[in-house]
Amino acid sequence: MRKLSLLFCLLSLNSIAQKKTNIKDTLVNARIIGAAYTYQFPAADMAKRFGNGSTIEGSFLFKFGKNWSIGATGSFLFSANINEDTLLDALKTTSGNFIGSTGIYSSIVLNQRGYLIQGKFGKIFPAFNSNPNSGIMTLVGAGFMQHKIKIQQLNNDLPQFSRDYVKGYDRLTNGICISQFLGYAHFDPRKLLNFYSGIELTEGFTQNRRDWNFDSQARDDSHRLDILIGFKLAWFLPLYGRTYQEFYTN
Repeated sequence: MRKLSLLFCLLSLNSIAQKKTNIKDTLVNARIIGAAYTYQFPAADMAKRFGNGSTIEGSFLFKFGKNWSIGATGSFLFSANINEDTLLDALKTTSGNFIGSTGIYSSIVLNQRGYLIQGKFGKIFPAFNSNPNSGIMTLVGAGFMQHKIKIQQLNNDLPQFSRDYVKGYDRLTNGICISQFLGYAHFDPRKLLNFYSGIELTEGFTQNRRDWNFDSQARDDSHRLDILIGFKLAWFLPLYGRTYQEFYTN
């Protein structure tokens, strides 16, 4: 009898747990831990400096109420496509090479590096006859953007690009930014394939933060509009809480 009673209790607890995470026909609250990749196309002032690039993002969102969500994201920007690549021409020989400290030719590589930190707020609108937690996803964000041209020495033998001097060429730029995302989010009832995908637009209102640009022999105080248009694919892990119906009926 004790074994039967214990089995009955376990089945009852499992039934309650399943009820609380039944997303097929019930709105659920969830803490969402996600990772995303975005392929981006620059526009406005960003396109003058960089070509197409990528972003890797980590996120934490909380989905609550009637599919509203709020949270934060952190993103790492990178690209090997540099359009503003003439800033070092004055340091090259007539053949287009750099001479290292040993007197022989040396090389450098230019890359884009940067990051985005944003707070996000949005909503999911159920669509396509899926479960009520899946559908058209909208997100808006606001935060901070920073990017620069990373100058990397291959042989570490170019003193003209040492730490003190490289700042005069790297175009360190930052400022506030906003973003808008439109796509589709899917919460899998089997908890295996949870994702959202769509188009994200990011606008940065930035300025050069270096005191002096060595190549132009001038300070750059101009205001920039840095735009990124990206195609994002994210996988996420939902940690479910109480359902919307249970929260408001208990």
